[in-house]
Amino acid sequence: MGGIAVTDSALSLIWDSTRLRLLVEIGRQGSVSAAARAIGIGQPTASEHLRTLEGAAGQRLVERNGRGSTLTEAGKLLALHAGQALQTLQAGEEELHRLSGLEAGTIHIGASTTPGVYLLPDTLGCFRRDHPNVTVEVEIASTGEILDRLLAGRVQLALVGETEADERIHLEPFIGDEIVGVAKPCLLTLRGGRANPKQLAEQTLLVREARSSTRRVSERALASARIWPERTWELDSSEAIKRAAREGLGIAFLSRYAVAEEIERGELEAFRIGKPLQRNLHVARLARRPLSPSERGFVETLTRCCSKNEAYAAECVR
Repeated sequence: MGGIAVTDSALSLIWDSTRLRLLVEIGRQGSVSAAARAIGIGQPTASEHLRTLEGAAGQRLVERNGRGSTLTEAGKLLALHAGQALQTLQAGEEELHRLSGLEAGTIHIGASTTPGVYLLPDTLGCFRRDHPNVTVEVEIASTGEILDRLLAGRVQLALVGETEADERIHLEPFIGDEIVGVAKPCLLTLRGGRANPKQLAEQTLLVREARSSTRRVSERALASARIWPERTWELDSSEAIKRAAREGLGIAFLSRYAVAEEIERGELEAFRIGKPLQRNLHVARLARRPLSPSERGFVETLTRCCSKNEAYAAECVR
């Protein structure tokens, strides 16, 4: 590609919703053609929009390679603000619908594994019954990845177990949780529900990926108790960890919501290594952006519907 021709138009003068969405989708899809399809325009039109944006910015926003296209650092910066602007526009549209007595729209929700797999499905069922005209799209990944997507504007709300986040993110607790140790029944000798540190050190520790909030909480607790298991296996899901633990392949630390059913059925045995590892699960959002009406409705439904999950888990994990 040749050099960037700088135009007299400032970026603020040439932004429109199509160009905002295009930049966000290039980051999401990984190619200009896929981004164009996602927003319903042709690739020649998308390329023209991109040239206009780069001309106004005075620098490249996209790098093309053999496998597609990636945003440059400048492109990522603008895509971040574009995503936030689109969310603000959508919130304004929802407010207009509310004034007209209507409720519609789409909420993009990101969730880490614990809330996404073990709490969100019940909430979505409740929310659909109460708000049938609102569409919910869900992405599940590690806590760190979901918070990155929130900052990038890919999701509007995030459900995570993190207690610390970027200053641009506001965290609001919606339910309490406890991280508990689990093992195959009789694998460990327990006294009053407490495991022997020496026995634990001889076991394989089954963990999630490095950016998992559950993993960080449990590893800090083990280090504080001066327990360093001989081996660590990193697995890609809580379900895989539970399966390995049921087979006696090691010990794990998981949310009580993730293991309540297995403990009730006698497939896993819970233990603690000291004081209960209690935490809150949070709804995360961008601090400077207020909740839209549909988002407020979702948070209210989440808090209400999760109460039965909390009671069940507390009964199973004592």
